[in-house]
Amino acid sequence: MKLTERAIASLTCPPGKRDRMVFDAECPGLGVRITDKGTRTFIMQRTDPAGRKVRIAVGVWGGITLDQARSAVRAQAGRMAAGTDLKAERAQARAEVVAAKAEAALTLDKLVGDWGDLHLANRRPRYRAEAERALRVGFAAHLKKPAASLTKQAVVGILDDMLRAGSSAMAGRTVAYGRACYAWATKRAKLDGNPFLGLPVATGTTPRERVLTDQEIGAIWNAALGMAEPWGPFIRVLYQPP
Repeated sequence: MKLTERAIASLTCPPGKRDRMVFDAECPGLGVRITDKGTRTFIMQRTDPAGRKVRIAVGVWGGITLDQARSAVRAQAGRMAAGTDLKAERAQARAEVVAAKAEAALTLDKLVGDWGDLHLANRRPRYRAEAERALRVGFAAHLKKPAASLTKQAVVGILDDMLRAGSSAMAGRTVAYGRACYAWATKRAKLDGNPFLGLPVATGTTPRERVLTDQEIGAIWNAALGMAEPWGPFIRVLYQPP
């Protein structure tokens, strides 16, 4: 039948059936699926180049008009004729949506927690606590964001702030913890990249201002002579002249 807005409004699903399909005589491949709940959905039904029957939802009647559905079906039919696999395209789009949801769910805070629970469980409790604390404190502004959204530029900016504040040792440890955390995640296909790669572990290590003079070393040596074992002999070994 030739579909019209009025005809679509009058269509019903037969008693005892879950749905009913009615196709448009004016636009080949366009149909309306009427469910037992009364929903009317435009669908496109075509045979693709591989000989497979493809049925794709176009939109719910009321959300789009009959004219819009006809235009969409004609456009998609042209793409299929040109060789586009609409079914594979839709599957890819759904996979991308699922991947995007998974990425959004893995926040930096959750990643750090998972790393601690699954990877650091057998490490010393103090090391685990410090590693998690350093990442959560250093990247507090990013904890609720997807872990995958943390960029190298953002990491460098945070480390630079630590260096300006005189926390060079903490900056170095934070690089090491972050690199290990993201490396663990990439090995398990949780993430694709590591924003900590290429950054030196000992970022901002403060050089010594001076070394002990011979007189100072001599004073330490003489003081150690009067110390009991094991510390006296141990200190003398450390300061043994070359």
